[in-house]
Amino acid sequence: MRIDTERLAELSEQLHAELEENHYKRAAAIARNLSSPRVADTLTQFPPEVAGRLLGALPPLRAGRVASHLPADYNAQLIPSLPQAISTRLLNHIPADQLNGVLESLRQEDREKALTLMAPEKRAFAMAAARYEPDAAGRVMSPHFITVPAEMLVRTALQTVLDAPPEVERTPYLYVHDSRDRLVGVVSIKDLLRTAPDAPVKTIMNTTPVMVRTTDPALDAATLIRNRRFTMLPVVNEYDQVNGIITFDDAMAIHSRETSRMITAAGAVTVEESFFTPPTKAIKGRLPWMAANIFLNMGAVAIITGFEETIATVAILAAFIPMITDMGGNVGIQSLSVAIRSLALGEARLRDLGKVLRKEVVIGMVNGVALGLLFAVIAFFLQGNAYLALLAGVALSINVLVAGLVGGALPFLVRAVGKDPAMMTGPVLTTITDITGVSIYLGLATAFIFRLST
Repeated sequence: MRIDTERLAELSEQLHAELEENHYKRAAAIARNLSSPRVADTLTQFPPEVAGRLLGALPPLRAGRVASHLPADYNAQLIPSLPQAISTRLLNHIPADQLNGVLESLRQEDREKALTLMAPEKRAFAMAAARYEPDAAGRVMSPHFITVPAEMLVRTALQTVLDAPPEVERTPYLYVHDSRDRLVGVVSIKDLLRTAPDAPVKTIMNTTPVMVRTTDPALDAATLIRNRRFTMLPVVNEYDQVNGIITFDDAMAIHSRETSRMITAAGAVTVEESFFTPPTKAIKGRLPWMAANIFLNMGAVAIITGFEETIATVAILAAFIPMITDMGGNVGIQSLSVAIRSLALGEARLRDLGKVLRKEVVIGMVNGVALGLLFAVIAFFLQGNAYLALLAGVALSINVLVAGLVGGALPFLVRAVGKDPAMMTGPVLTTITDITGVSIYLGLATAFIFRLST
C-alpha cells in the first residue's frame, strides 16, 4: 500500500471515527498502517478507558510501543485503570529504554503494583535503571544488544546474530568482551560477513570503541551519537562491562525532550505539565514563579514612578510605553529561544558567547533601525508630533538591540554560574527588557522635554 501524507491524515480520521463508534477491532486494523506516535496522539483525544480497549485489541508488542508514546499524565490515569491481564501484557511489552519513563508517571503505589506484574528479567532491568539519576545514561539505556568473546569465531558470531531475539536481530554491531566481560572492541555485521568464517572476531574488531558510563549524562551521550553519526553507543559500568546501549532514536528523543524542557522552563512552566495535568497540579507549578515575577516587575514600576513628572508634563508619552516594552520582550524571546535551543542541542558552548553577541549586535542594529523607523512613522501619523515620533522610534530601536543581546546572552551567563539556563529565563528577560525600554524611552523624553512640551 502506498502511504503519503494525505493518506495518513485520512487513516487517522478513520481511526478516530471507529473509536468514537466503539469499533475496537476495526480501529486496531487501521492502526496497523499508522505509526505508534500517531496512534498515541489520536488516543489522547479520548478518555483512558477508550485507549485501554484499543490497546487490548492491538498485538502486545504494538500496544507497548503505543503506550510508550502516550503523555506521562495520561499514562498515570490509563495504566492503573486497566484490567490486570491487559496491564500485565502492556507493561511487559513497553520498550525497555522507555519503561522507566512510563513507571515514573505513576503514583508510588501504582508503580509498585506495576513492577509486580512484570516478567522477572524486565523488572530487574527497570529496578536497576531506576537506581541511576534521572538524567543519567543508565536510566535511558536499552538492554537489547549482543556481546561476544574476543576468541569467538566469525561463523559462531554470525550464528549468534541469527539466533538473537527480535529486539536485537537487526543490530548493526556486536560488542566484544574479554575473559572478565570488559568491553575491548566492536565489530560490524558487514565486517563479519566479509571475513573468513574460521577467523577469530578479535582479528577484525575495532579495538578503540567509543563508550559512555552509566553515570554519564544522557544528554552528553545523545550529543555524541548525533555529532559522530553513530547508530548506537554502548553504556558501560565502572568495570567497563556493557550494561546497555543508547540508539540513534533514543538520542533524538533525548534531545527532543531536553529542548522541550528548556523551552517550557524558560517560560516558567514545569516540563511535567501537559494537557492532561490536573488544574490543581498545574497551579502549583505555575503560581510560585508568577508570584516571584510580580516582585521582578516592581523594578519597571519603580522606573515609571521615577519619571512621574515627565509623564505628567507630556501625558501622551504613556501611550507608547506598552509598544516599546512589548517589542523588546518579543525580540528578546526570539533570541532567548535560539540560544536555549542551541545549548540544548549541543550546538553552542560557553566559549561561543562572543559569537552570539556579535551576531545579535548585527541583527539588533538592522531590526532596530527598521522597526524604529516603522514605529516613528506610525507615531507621527497618530500624534502629528515629529519630536515625539523620533524619540519613540529611537527608544524602540535601542531597546530592540538591548533585548536581542540580553536574550542571546542570558542562557550562557546562567550556564556559566552552574545553573539551569532554562529556568524562568523568559520572565526574567521580559522584566529586564521592560526596565531598559522604559528607562531609555522616558530618559530620552526627560532629556528633550522642552521639545515635546512645546
